[in-house]
Amino acid sequence: MFAPTPPSRSNRPTLSLPFTARPSRRARLAGGLAAAALLAGTTAGAAELPLVRVVLSSAGLAQFLHAGPVTGGGSVELPVRLDQVDDVLKSLTVFDREGGVGAVGLPGKQPLAELYRDLPFGPDALASPTALLNALVGAEVEIAGPVTATGRVFRVEPEEIALPNNGGTVTRHRLSLMTGRGLVQAVLEDLTTLRFTDPETRAQIERALAGQTRNRAKDRRTVSVGFLGDGTRRVALGYVVAAPVWKTSYRLVLPKEGGTARLQGWAVVENLTGGDWTDVELVLVSGNPVALRQALYTAFYTDRPEVPVTTATRVMPRSDDADAAEQRPKMYEGAAPRRMPAPQVGQMQRMAPALAAPAAMPPPAPETESMANLARASEAEEAATQLLYRFPAKVTVATGHTAMVPFVDRDVQATRTWLYQPETSARRPLAAVRIKNDGDTSLPPGIVTAFDGADGTAAFVGDAQLPLLARGTFRYVTFALDAKTDIRREDLGIRRTTLGKAVDGELSLTVKSRRTLSYEITPPADEDREIVIEEARADGFAPAPDQKGVEETPTRVRATVAAPRGKTTKASLVLERTDRQTVILTDLAPEEILARIRGLENETPAVKDTAAKLGALVGDINRARGERGRLDAERKRIGDDQARLRQNLGAVGSGTDLGRRYIDTLKTQEDRLAEIGRADQALEADIAAKRQAAVQLARQLKL
Repeated sequence: MFAPTPPSRSNRPTLSLPFTARPSRRARLAGGLAAAALLAGTTAGAAELPLVRVVLSSAGLAQFLHAGPVTGGGSVELPVRLDQVDDVLKSLTVFDREGGVGAVGLPGKQPLAELYRDLPFGPDALASPTALLNALVGAEVEIAGPVTATGRVFRVEPEEIALPNNGGTVTRHRLSLMTGRGLVQAVLEDLTTLRFTDPETRAQIERALAGQTRNRAKDRRTVSVGFLGDGTRRVALGYVVAAPVWKTSYRLVLPKEGGTARLQGWAVVENLTGGDWTDVELVLVSGNPVALRQALYTAFYTDRPEVPVTTATRVMPRSDDADAAEQRPKMYEGAAPRRMPAPQVGQMQRMAPALAAPAAMPPPAPETESMANLARASEAEEAATQLLYRFPAKVTVATGHTAMVPFVDRDVQATRTWLYQPETSARRPLAAVRIKNDGDTSLPPGIVTAFDGADGTAAFVGDAQLPLLARGTFRYVTFALDAKTDIRREDLGIRRTTLGKAVDGELSLTVKSRRTLSYEITPPADEDREIVIEEARADGFAPAPDQKGVEETPTRVRATVAAPRGKTTKASLVLERTDRQTVILTDLAPEEILARIRGLENETPAVKDTAAKLGALVGDINRARGERGRLDAERKRIGDDQARLRQNLGAVGSGTDLGRRYIDTLKTQEDRLAEIGRADQALEADIAAKRQAAVQLARQLKL
C-alpha cells in the first residue's frame, strides 16, 4: 500500500469495519466502502481534509491523498464526481493510527428519488406554495391576515380577478380550509402567515428542502467518513479514480558531432476533477497496471424462485437447496451474487499497482512517519513494473486547467548518424541521433522536438518519437530526411543450397538459404556519411558468419557502412537461414524419392547412378499408369455401349435379326473386357514391382 516497507508486528495495520471499529493505540486501516456501511446523509459539522498528494498514471488512473487533523467522534467529507463514485467505492482507503473508522456515509445514486419515496408529496410540490398545499390536502394549517383561521387544507384553486379601469386581469389563488365552523376561504396572496401545525409535516417539508440544497450539484456526491476514538490526530484518505493520461514531451538539443545531448522531459497534466490542486505533491507514474471497473454504485437484485401457495389438502414437494443456490441475477450474466467484503490490505496494489506510491503528509508527524519515508527518496525511482517521478516543489493546478511540469533535465550520451530504412524512404536516409540512457531510471516514451545548437540560436530541425528507453540501452531517434545522400538498394534474392546424408533409407537434409542485399551509397561531395542500414529481420534469418559489425535486435538487423565524401560506396548485407529435415525415403513414392535426392550439393557418382535408375523406374511406372488409364477409358466406353445394346435388345427382341446382331456384339465386347482385366492386372503387378525396386534402391543409398 502506501507504506514503504512491510509493517512490523507492533504497528501492523489492521482492518476496521464501520460500526465495529474500536479505538486502539495500534494503526488501523479501513479499505473500501462496504455496502453495509453506507448510510444516507452526512454528519453535522463535518470538515474536508485538504488534498496533499496527486499521483497520475500513464494508464489513465489517478490516486488522490487527503490528509489532516480530525477529532474523535467527528467526521470528514469527501466530495467526488458522480462518475467516479464506483472507483471510490472500490479503492477508498483510510489511514488512522490512533483511532478507528466509524460510519461511512454516501447518498444514493438517485438521492432525490429515494428521498421523495418516503414523503407524502413529490418534487413538483416544491414548485410553488399552491402546488405544496394541493399536494398536502388534509394537512392542518394556521393562516393569518385578512382571514385568520385554523383548519385542514381542502383545495387551492386559481381565479381570474379583473383589475379596475379595464386594466386587465390577474390570477389569484383561493385557499379553502375546513374548520370547526365550516368551510373558510382566503386569498392566498393576501395572507401574511401560513403555518403547518403538524410537526411531522413541517419536518417532512424541511427534509425535502434540505435534500434539494444538498443535491444542487447533480453530478457530485459527498462521502462522509466518521472517526472514533478520543482527541485530535492526523489521518489520511486515499482513493484511485480514472483520470486523463499524462503525456510526455521531450526537448533534445543535438550535439555538433558526438558526445552528449541535452534532454529535457516535460509532463503535460490536466486537472479535470472539479476541484483545485493547491500546493500538492505531484507524482507521475509510467507503467501499465491492471485497471478494472465495477458498477458498485448501482443496486443489483437477485432473482428468487417462486413457490406455489399450498393448503392443507396439498403436499409440498421438498425444495432442492442445490437448485436454489444456482439461481443467478440476470444483470450479473451468470456470476454468483455475493456480498462484497471490505477490501483487504493490499487491494490497491492488486487493482492498480502502478499507483501504490507512498502517502506522504508534510510536515511528517510521528504518527504518519510510515507514510512519509519514501517522500525523502530520490526524485526519480524505478520499480519492477513502473517509473515514478516526484517533484521537489509543490504544484498548483486550477480545475479545468492544463499544466506542464519538468521531470527530466540532464545530459545523455548521443552520436549523430544517418539511418536508412527502405520502408520509410527507398532512396534517402534519415538524419538521426543514437541516444543511450546512462541514467539511473528508464525514460518513458514520448514525442521529441529536436534542436541544433546549444545556445539561444538553437534551430528547430525536426520532431521524433522516443520509445521506452530502459537503463543502459540505446535507441535511434530520427528527425529529418537527408536529401543530400542517395542510396540505391537491390534485393538479389535468395539462393538455396541443399546437403544430404542418407543411411538405411533415412535422408537428412540441410537447406541453407542465403539472401543478399546490395547497396550503392552516394554521399554529398563535401561531407562524409556513416550510414546505419536497417532491414527487417525475417524469421530464421541472421547475419552470415562472414558479416562483421552487424547488430541484431528482436525485429531488425543493422549494418554500419562508412561512405567517404565524393565517391560511391558499394556494400552488401548477407543474411542466412539454415533448415534441417529428416525424411524416411522408404515411405515415399518413387517420384518423391527421386525429387529428394536430386540437386544435392554433395551428390556422389553413386547417388547419380541411383537417381538414373530411379528415373528409369519412374518412367516405366508413369507409362504403365498411362496404359492403365487408356484401358480404363476403353472399359468405360464398352460399358456405355453395352447399356445401349441391352436397351435396344429389349425393344426389338432376341429372336429378330437385329436382336441376334446385338447379342453377337455383346459377346465380342465381353471377350474384350476380359482381355482388359487381365492386362490391367499385369500392369498393376508391374507397377508394384517397380515401386518395390525403388524402395530397395532408396534403402541401399549411401551418402
